[in-house]
Amino acid sequence: MMPQEAPKLGSKLARWRAWVKENWQVLLFWFACAFAGWYLGAKGYGMALYFRLTGIDPEEWTPLMRLTAQKDPKVGTIVSLEGLTDWQGRPMKLPFHDKMTALLFFCAHCGMEEKLQVFQDFAQRHADKVRMVIVFIGQPDAEVLRLSQSWTGVVWARDPKLVVFQRLNALHMPRLYLIASDGTLRYLSPLVGYLWDADRWAKELERVSKRVGR
Repeated sequence: MMPQEAPKLGSKLARWRAWVKENWQVLLFWFACAFAGWYLGAKGYGMALYFRLTGIDPEEWTPLMRLTAQKDPKVGTIVSLEGLTDWQGRPMKLPFHDKMTALLFFCAHCGMEEKLQVFQDFAQRHADKVRMVIVFIGQPDAEVLRLSQSWTGVVWARDPKLVVFQRLNALHMPRLYLIASDGTLRYLSPLVGYLWDADRWAKELERVSKRVGR
């Protein structure tokens, strides 16, 4: 080191020491945040960004859902719908080749008609681009049969061996998937959707509408 450089280095170090002395609270806060981020990431709590982006209340997200969400198919990947049948047991050819397939897994304990009406409104609003397929899980009762026969523009399907149910990780219902004509998954609803009422689903579908295009 050249002799004239020593005073410059000493001056820089002195300034750094003075800055640290004046801003030690900021540094302490930064290190605490960095450690918390590392710790939470190591513990598998990296869902904070997901909550922020989707607007989901973190209190709705249980530890069990963190585990089951890891089995979700990834948006942008190809998914197979082989295994779905119509209500007569005949295999269905899905997804549709001319429209996006809105695949909704539903059961008798999901809120039935009020929630289903929200999904039907969504399908009708995008009838030129989307066709709704409701996969009913469980034994259909008289109300389900009535709805399946009276609703137009909606395809009702069954998953007798639950193969698609497992493949798409539709454990918590209702759960909605948007699938392009080539089988690419474009959207899947959060697992916490089973906690939502019809109004909350309407807000989510309004957000999804932006992906489909008005």
